[in-house]
Amino acid sequence: ERPFKCSECGKAFNQKGALQTHMIKHTGEKPHACAFCPAAFSQKGNLQSHIQRVHSRWHVCPYCSKEFKKPSDLVRHIRIHTHEKPFKCPQCFRAFAVKSTLTAHIKTHTGIKAFKCQFCMKCFSTSGSLKVHIRLHTGRGSHTGEKPFKCSQCGRGFVSAGVLKAHIRTHTGLKAFKCLICNGAFTTGGSLRRHMGIHNDLRPYMCPYCQKTFKTSLNCKKHMKTHRCEYCNKGFKKSSHLKQHVRSHTGEKPYKCQLCGRGFVSSGVLKSHEKTHTEPKYANCCSYCPKSFKKPSDLVRHVRIHTGEKPYKCEECGKSFTVKSTLDCHVKTH
Repeated sequence: ERPFKCSECGKAFNQKGALQTHMIKHTGEKPHACAFCPAAFSQKGNLQSHIQRVHSRWHVCPYCSKEFKKPSDLVRHIRIHTHEKPFKCPQCFRAFAVKSTLTAHIKTHTGIKAFKCQFCMKCFSTSGSLKVHIRLHTGRGSHTGEKPFKCSQCGRGFVSAGVLKAHIRTHTGLKAFKCLICNGAFTTGGSLRRHMGIHNDLRPYMCPYCQKTFKTSLNCKKHMKTHRCEYCNKGFKKSSHLKQHVRSHTGEKPYKCQLCGRGFVSSGVLKSHEKTHTEPKYANCCSYCPKSFKKPSDLVRHVRIHTGEKPYKCEECGKSFTVKSTLDCHVKTH
């Protein structure tokens, strides 16, 4: 006996978790959101498959196309564009984009100075502050006048490796700092910041589908809804592709064949269908594409490719499949 029964359809399950996964089918809820794009899924397994398929290997930023090896690095980077600061200080409510920055900030409230200088025993709240201080003792700093980091091109000396790297770009012509507004490029971050001042109408929020920019995050999110399907949240670059996709949910088929009266979701599918009137075909025809099938059951399975329907669900883990035989093979893995 299966003690956990669905109140909607009466289907029973061995485990409470399997029932909860099943209930999402009725509610339409999609609690598992992708951290790299607007897609959302009803099941965690589908989200994981999506990430492996779409965001595998190098993870690309949808705002500036910069690539990252780790998904976590991309998530942190995206906050530069969205200005999201999820880590809040419980004392003063100041927000930070990175957890480690918050941890260092909290120490300014507690008064804890765990980093001690071995030369003079002075203590600091962060390791970065200690490193800057130690240069006073080692002589690697501007206060001594010493500039140990030499440019191999012109011989100029600099107090730190970072300043030297910025200087070298003036020789190589490398412009690594790009403006997201006008695509202008600059050799240093300071030059980019000065350049940003010429943009009176700053629009830092970019739509990952069409690259249109907006002044506020709210306006950008509202715009992005015009690219996403209201039924399944799938995203599309062109509005025409979105309209065609929505018809797979609504069943609308506005393009009619003048020879047989059948309807289709797009003019392209209609044109392909019209060619079949001069060719031999089976009686069971797909309304989404020109394919036809000998058996009705073969047509039913084929249509699921277009609709995305996966009626066969594993009761153990909730993963769904379009064909029962695939589910049977999957069940054996448990």
